[in-house]
Amino acid sequence: MNNKKSFWVTNISKMNVSLTDLNLTIKTMTTVNLLDQKHYSFTENELKKSAESGSIFKKRDRVVVRKVEPKLSQPHHILIEEDCSMPSRERSLVSVKQEKYEELNISDESFASEMADLENGE
Repeated sequence: MNNKKSFWVTNISKMNVSLTDLNLTIKTMTTVNLLDQKHYSFTENELKKSAESGSIFKKRDRVVVRKVEPKLSQPHHILIEEDCSMPSRERSLVSVKQEKYEELNISDESFASEMADLENGE
């Protein structure tokens, strides 16, 4: 865990919540660290006053102060091969074979002449 101070607030309502004394709006169903210096410039005293008698206290049915930092889940990565049409699997019942047929290897000119002959009715 980090030794940095944190003040986590979670909006549990289906609407955005405005904290007027902090001049802040917390989006619906999000959790923010209000002591994060990258995004906010609040002091611990301001946040404690707001939680005790300010807008966080007034809107305690919609905004909850967390005591523990939320755990972020790791994203699941799906590895695929760029030259493959479907993702590879370690265990599969289906084996993919690439077969080459010689009768399909014809030049564009010969294919065009064959199509022209079919169109002319020969």
